[in-house]
Amino acid sequence: MLAAPTGLGARLLTPLLSRALVAASNGASTAESSPQRAIALLTAGYVAAVYIGSAAMSSYGQLLGNKAGYKNKEPRFNKRNIPSGLPHRMIATHEALYDIFPAYAVTAALLAATLTPQSSAAPLNALVLHVFFKLAVYWPAYLLDVDVVRSYSHMCAVAALLVGLWGVVAA
Repeated sequence: MLAAPTGLGARLLTPLLSRALVAASNGASTAESSPQRAIALLTAGYVAAVYIGSAAMSSYGQLLGNKAGYKNKEPRFNKRNIPSGLPHRMIATHEALYDIFPAYAVTAALLAATLTPQSSAAPLNALVLHVFFKLAVYWPAYLLDVDVVRSYSHMCAVAALLVGLWGVVAA
């Protein structure tokens, strides 16, 4: 299992988060000693990617897909009649990331409320895996129109959230 102590999350991704947390806290915190701070840092990065990065990408897709250019007075009209292709996928990627974010937010909030330094690392690893699958696999696969990879990465990301939620139930 990817979130297990020997899986991808525990061996590669969570240590990266921990190093980022050490740097952000001037050495005061690690993911193991402060899972709540690790979740906050992970969430800050995820929010920036989804609400800033993908929003900018969507706006650019709307600009590329409309012959008349982007019209700020009626921003929702920009999404209508975008032909299939990269501009449409840029907009759809952004919308898909928005769609899954509430499930991540609920899982992250519940984990932040229940995890302690003595808790199993699997729920935090699962949360890190969710972000990895959505940002590093799903996003590029959607843009490049690799539908099978996009679909499987979405399923893996949702499964990771379910593992995280199970960590709350089992605590």
